[in-house]
Amino acid sequence: MTNPQDPEQDPTIGLLSILDGAASRVRRAAFTRLLATAEPVDVTTLAFDTGLAKSDVETALADLASAGAITRQPSSAGQGSPAGPVVAAGGLSVAPARHQLLLDGRAFWTWCAFDGIGIPAALGIDAVLETRCPTCGEHIQVSVVDGQPPLDSPVVGWLPGRACANVQDDFCPEANLFCSDAHLASWRATVGEPLGTAASLPDLAETGRQVWSDLTSPAE
Repeated sequence: MTNPQDPEQDPTIGLLSILDGAASRVRRAAFTRLLATAEPVDVTTLAFDTGLAKSDVETALADLASAGAITRQPSSAGQGSPAGPVVAAGGLSVAPARHQLLLDGRAFWTWCAFDGIGIPAALGIDAVLETRCPTCGEHIQVSVVDGQPPLDSPVVGWLPGRACANVQDDFCPEANLFCSDAHLASWRATVGEPLGTAASLPDLAETGRQVWSDLTSPAE
């Protein structure tokens, strides 16, 4: 079977490592709140959770948004006004997106299919991911039990390997699940053989446990 991409070589790891301590704290706090409440998270809440001034939270959110590491609601006050609350962080979204994820029966969405396997694997919980194969458009459903996806599924994932300046723009569009190795190969041939690594569902889960370890481990 295929081998997982080394998380140390994952372009998203290098991207997020350049963010300063405040950005890392805000990203973690946003992810934790979204997971706990399934509701958008405002700046006041993030300031309380991190102990940072609101101005510092806003600066951190701007850095994270530039890196594609969070998503905020557009401001209802019009162009030029501060953005609204955070609706997604670390791949976990409370706003509708391409991939739907039930976590312990609660509805979320994710930026990419890899998020839909990696997040519940890192959390060690039950989940159901609903997505589609980019090659044929067929519906794919993956059930994760106690953080473990099926061991013998024909479904295969793709972890992009090209340079990444923005997680949502450069990594997530190609980080999908495919019905089979044949459908993955067909897609790769169609889009010009992009750099990256094919991975089974257990491979994706193991990589996800490492990628999301900073967001799911107990706070220091």
